[in-house]
Amino acid sequence: MARVEEEKSELLIDSVPGGVVINGKKYADSPEVSKILALVNSLQKEDVEKNGKGETQPLLRKSLEEPWIVQYFDRWSHKRDANALASMNVVVWSWIGSFLGIALLCYIHYEFCLKYTENLIFIVGSFGAQAVLLFAAPKAPLAQPWNAVIGNGVSAFAGICAWHLVGDGGIMWLAGAFAVSFAIVFMHLTNSLHPPGGATALIAVMELKRVHELSFLYILFPAVLASMAHVAVALVVNNLSADKLRSYPMTWKPFKGM
Repeated sequence: MARVEEEKSELLIDSVPGGVVINGKKYADSPEVSKILALVNSLQKEDVEKNGKGETQPLLRKSLEEPWIVQYFDRWSHKRDANALASMNVVVWSWIGSFLGIALLCYIHYEFCLKYTENLIFIVGSFGAQAVLLFAAPKAPLAQPWNAVIGNGVSAFAGICAWHLVGDGGIMWLAGAFAVSFAIVFMHLTNSLHPPGGATALIAVMELKRVHELSFLYILFPAVLASMAHVAVALVVNNLSADKLRSYPMTWKPFKGM
């Protein structure tokens, strides 16, 4: 919850599914509401690349008002209450979308890849997490098509590179660490942060013979192509709901400044 104070008045703003609550009153998503949220976010943003003088901010926070250890643990404190439970409409469409999306990927995987190819795969564990984003939080920036496809693709690349450079030599713990950390770096550089990408990278260095046989083909099967199929299901299902606030995607382009 954002709290903006001016003299004796205060403005309480809280983001909720499908809109925003301002001083206890809910407003549906609109260009005006988006402008208000953008303004509040810009005022609240603490971690910026440069301060007003154009100097780079330090990596660690420093404070002259209180010891750094106190300031650090203050950041553990409660910031806001959780949003209210989702409506039944949201629950039902989330179930329908996730069922159909995973069903499609599993069908291609078991009925085609495993039966008619030597090493191709079309689903790994990270697609379960991707389904949560695409169908339960379709408006989330990290759930957009660019993030889902490119984020998973560059993460698969990071994972396979880590396997060949370190994991194949037997240092599995280091390969896993390299895979996930570099996947995050690549997602940052391509502005495609996608949490399931971390799992996609880690799976690439685990003891999975079929994945290792794929090598860099793992980037396509399943990381990129299965993500594209998953996004296609999200495009169809998420826009069938009578709720006009449930739409997908929010954008086809990378979000700026993510």
